[in-house]
Amino acid sequence: MNRAHEAVHDEFFGNYDYYWLKYSIERGATEKAERLLAGHSLSRFGVIDRDIPGLINLSFFSQDYYYSFKIAEKALKEIPSLKHVILGTGYISAYMDLSRAQSRNELDRIVRVYGRYFNDIHNMDPSLYQSMRAAAFPDGGMPADGIRENGLRAIYDEIKEDYFCHERSRQSLLDILWNAPIPEAERFRLAGKRTDYHNRLLSHRESYTENTGILQRLADLCKKKGVSLSMIVFPANRYYRQTLDPGLKEGYMRQLGLIPVEARPLLMDLFASQAFDPVTDFADTDHLNDCGAAKMTAMLKELPDG
Repeated sequence: MNRAHEAVHDEFFGNYDYYWLKYSIERGATEKAERLLAGHSLSRFGVIDRDIPGLINLSFFSQDYYYSFKIAEKALKEIPSLKHVILGTGYISAYMDLSRAQSRNELDRIVRVYGRYFNDIHNMDPSLYQSMRAAAFPDGGMPADGIRENGLRAIYDEIKEDYFCHERSRQSLLDILWNAPIPEAERFRLAGKRTDYHNRLLSHRESYTENTGILQRLADLCKKKGVSLSMIVFPANRYYRQTLDPGLKEGYMRQLGLIPVEARPLLMDLFASQAFDPVTDFADTDHLNDCGAAKMTAMLKELPDG
């Protein structure tokens, strides 16, 4: 690999979600996609893209309702063939706001993906965004000259059937090997550590209120466009379910219930589904592995479009 090719490779895989978003919307328009899936890591891990014809999956880590709405709005404008918008969620989704995250690793997703693509940083501090952007792109971003653009698109075309590829497997993006022989007590400890963080989202009342409005806007947009809207609560294993605050589900359902019946999304709630083995179908406490994703994909294929 010569230096020019190496630079293109590094640019693509260093900004993977940005290019997946950019080229998948273009691909959806060309191939007349009929289904859009947006959401955070649960719907990214939980679906095998290539197994659902006509689907573009634009779910990314920590994607909140705000950026799911931005993606749906853009896709509905650029892909007139769309018939169904599907929002992949967990009960925590009602309280999430990526732009208010305390972690720079999380905010970097705005810098590298959403700010770059939509020129929209939502509630992120503008001065922090500018400093992080300057650090991420010291030369102002890679020039999109014809040769480099063709090289970037060629990499995407090689892997476009599924987000997970030889350089980016499901397991490689997680810190836990859940299928390993882990004692029960340790599984519950790991799940408790995860839900302790998620349970604290209940205090994010301002984000919850804003997300209520965003969800209503998404429902109104789909109704106006004559497009079906569905929401899926992805499965979690029993270790996670046991320690998640039930108030998160209550808030999620209350928010959904505020949408008028004529525009309200169809809900598929698989949070406590017994179809998934708590060990062999999961990559960690709440993300599906390849086996679990195959089961989830089969269910999603049966979801009606109207």
